[in-house]
Amino acid sequence: MRIAALIPILEPQKRVPMKRISAVLLGFFALINNANAQADLAIEAYNQGISQFNNKDLKAAIVSFDKAILLDSTLMKSWFNRAVCKADLNDYSGAIADYSVFIRKDTSASDRAYFSRAQAYYLNKNKDEALADYLKAGNQNNSNAEAFYYAGGIYFEKGLFSEATETFTKAINARGDFAEAYHDRASAKQKSGDSKGAISDYREATKIRPNLVSAYNNLGTLLRVSGDMQGALVEFGYAIKADPKQSATYVKRGRLKFDMQDLDGAMVDFNKAIELNTEDPFAYNNRGCLKNKLRDFQGAIEDFNKAITINPNYGYAYMNRGIAKENLRDVSGACKDWNEATLNGVEFAKTYLDADCN
Repeated sequence: MRIAALIPILEPQKRVPMKRISAVLLGFFALINNANAQADLAIEAYNQGISQFNNKDLKAAIVSFDKAILLDSTLMKSWFNRAVCKADLNDYSGAIADYSVFIRKDTSASDRAYFSRAQAYYLNKNKDEALADYLKAGNQNNSNAEAFYYAGGIYFEKGLFSEATETFTKAINARGDFAEAYHDRASAKQKSGDSKGAISDYREATKIRPNLVSAYNNLGTLLRVSGDMQGALVEFGYAIKADPKQSATYVKRGRLKFDMQDLDGAMVDFNKAIELNTEDPFAYNNRGCLKNKLRDFQGAIEDFNKAITINPNYGYAYMNRGIAKENLRDVSGACKDWNEATLNGVEFAKTYLDADCN
């Protein structure tokens, strides 16, 4: 889930001009004048902190906000901006503490305060607290599309896909051109078994943002699973047009072409994927499967070797290498690979072990 930048309140604080008072009242107002002088010093420290923040000297800014708070703890913007600085320095617990003071003491605290604290909670791996604050921010200001969007993302991560769909809908209602919200609502609908709704949302996402590669890829995958091979091929083509340098898209399209028996086309795509990313284990594994089908067993083993070198826990690469070895009559080597595949989570490899290795 993408997290937006934490943005501080950057308005310098203005001093309230002091009015002249008569000498007779000086003694009576001595305490007030002293308090006003202290407040002026707090404002001066606060403004210095803002300047330091703008110059990206966050540690110095925190020192200045510390001073401002010590001089006048009711200058609430000091608490908020100190929290922003702490969050930018990855001190999320400190940021949460400062945001909490700001929210507790500033009765007019806006949705922005809850939103900022939610981000700090999320980055501090406190998802439940983050979710509560995102929802508070959104309910306090129902035009805060980002608050609903991030809340939906947490619901999705928790496997609560109906709640995620509902919350992404609120984000879309708040901002009709929110492509990412359509995209993620599609994913939630897909997880809930609503393929038709997912397809519609993925299409809407790409209509709003024609360069949203993940939407084309997810739509292509969904169409492929539903049996619309030609439709999937078109979507993967759109993804490649949007970003010709994403190796993963070529792997997906290559696998689709493999299933469609366009073996030459599949080889072109797998080769392109590896050209773009020489460390993509999925590209090597898929090309190895294609070489195995073409009876280039030694070439297949070389690709599976490469996939396993990149990812030593890649169970399917072990299983597929075992098949290639079996085709070369290396039953002992095949059995070792199938056993390794089972150890890495490929349950289906047990059928090969039971059939050929006992």
